[in-house]
Amino acid sequence: MNKLYQRTAAMLLLTVTTACGQHVTGMTRVPPPVPQVSVSAGQESTSTAEELVVWSYYDTADGDKHFASLHPDFKVKSVMHSYEGIVDDLIQSAITGETPDVVMLDSSHAGRLNGIDILDNLRNSLYSSKGYEDRIPKNMLPVYSNLAGDKLMALPTELPNAVTFYRADILEENGFPSEPEALAVYISNPQNWVDMAMKLKEKNIYLFQHYTDPFETAALSASYLDGELRFNRGSQAFLDAFYVSREVRSHGLALRSMIWDSSGQQAIRSGQLAMLYAGTWITGQLKSWAPDLTGRWRAARLPLNLYGYKEGAMMAIPKLSRHKAEAWEYLKLTTNLLQPADQPGGEAYLGGQDMNALKTSLAPQNKGIYPTPLDTRLKELWDKKGVEIAESDRPIPELLQEMGQQMEAMTAEERRIMKEYLMRSAEGK
Repeated sequence: MNKLYQRTAAMLLLTVTTACGQHVTGMTRVPPPVPQVSVSAGQESTSTAEELVVWSYYDTADGDKHFASLHPDFKVKSVMHSYEGIVDDLIQSAITGETPDVVMLDSSHAGRLNGIDILDNLRNSLYSSKGYEDRIPKNMLPVYSNLAGDKLMALPTELPNAVTFYRADILEENGFPSEPEALAVYISNPQNWVDMAMKLKEKNIYLFQHYTDPFETAALSASYLDGELRFNRGSQAFLDAFYVSREVRSHGLALRSMIWDSSGQQAIRSGQLAMLYAGTWITGQLKSWAPDLTGRWRAARLPLNLYGYKEGAMMAIPKLSRHKAEAWEYLKLTTNLLQPADQPGGEAYLGGQDMNALKTSLAPQNKGIYPTPLDTRLKELWDKKGVEIAESDRPIPELLQEMGQQMEAMTAEERRIMKEYLMRSAEGK
């Protein structure tokens, strides 16, 4: 590993969390990896010679079976980790040299991994990944690349998008736009969004789970820092979103239950909750929670003319994987990046809406994404200050500016180190 990158990577891992969830202060060094043991599929020199080890935070049984059916000389050993702990476990495995062959991560983990050198570069000739990378919109590549953008760390299982899910029948019955694009245009105006919520509340129908929903929806469109490592959440859309959050809180326009709770799921079934702002994968959850509502839900782009994404699985191959060729085959079988962009994707639950077309149109518009190793620390401040802004009577622009200044001040030294690294990386290209 390049010595400059070794030193820089050690400095960039600034906020690694331990297995118990506590933050390590200062800097945590990741030692150089131990030499890789190369074992081919036909060898029997170790007990794991014909075993592809896959780590994930969700059930991969279908993908495992598919791979095993095409590669009978290998069996897949899947190991389930917690969503919160899988990154810590992966970093520890790089230290001990006992890494998996494939690791399934979430796109929200990107900032914790793109500053350390433990994942293989999928641009290496072994992987022939260009056709897959070409399907990832340029503005979304930072999610799947290292901090400098010169290595491809992961592939998404599918491109993540965030949308507005809504009950088309309820909106239509109450005189509001019910077609996806018409609704998106209508709620691009923050006052329209508030007025809709006010009118529907009269019938005990809600558009928000909590008053934080509007500014957290805006947060789907932009990371904490931009590509120049400056505060990235001070645009007019964020001012508008905090205004809506204040109105929701002031007028009691939130359900005050979450969809992950039984009360929130009952509100979905009863029609009391008529709008969600989430990743496109939530379609499957809606089917599970409210199968009788088939045909009544639709999806539109986000309010306030925003484009964003909400999590989404991605796959990587650790540098110490013992079966890289087979690991690459597993990735190719699991991603849908090469599906034709014009392949029909009618979703019966959403009234036959073509979700493939919607996702294809939205993904290239995601332009505010730049994960960094500082995100874990910045999230804590965002969560705290976001609530304070929504609950305050002080001018929103003033408070948002203060938050940005605080974020930049508390990470000044780390950002200086990162900028120096990025500058040297650019010079070396």
